[in-house]
Amino acid sequence: EGVDNDDGSSYYHTHDNFLVSGNRGMKNDFGGHDNFHYNNVYGYVGEGFGICSQLAGHVDGFYNNTLIMTGTSIGGGEGCSGPGKTIVHDLKVYTPTGNATECGHSPPQSPGTTVHKVC
Repeated sequence: EGVDNDDGSSYYHTHDNFLVSGNRGMKNDFGGHDNFHYNNVYGYVGEGFGICSQLAGHVDGFYNNTLIMTGTSIGGGEGCSGPGKTIVHDLKVYTPTGNATECGHSPPQSPGTTVHKVC
């Protein structure tokens, strides 16, 4: 993982980084919450984010990031719906095919997100 926010990791603001390789850019699991990733570049990640379910009022955020991906799933997990839905918007995504899914939707539904083919 680029950054592994789990086991209760909370209130981290991960920003302005260049992170290379990994299954996911952001992983948040096992009770982690209120973690925000923004203004980062994730190079050669399989997926942008994977997030567990969150309680209402304790959401995570993944926005204003650039992803150069080896796969086509921007993100998924239990944080895709419900009262603790992850805040996702304004991603620049590059995939091998020029197509991507986000939380099972193709094309991605997050505002301001664009998908491009890696040249």
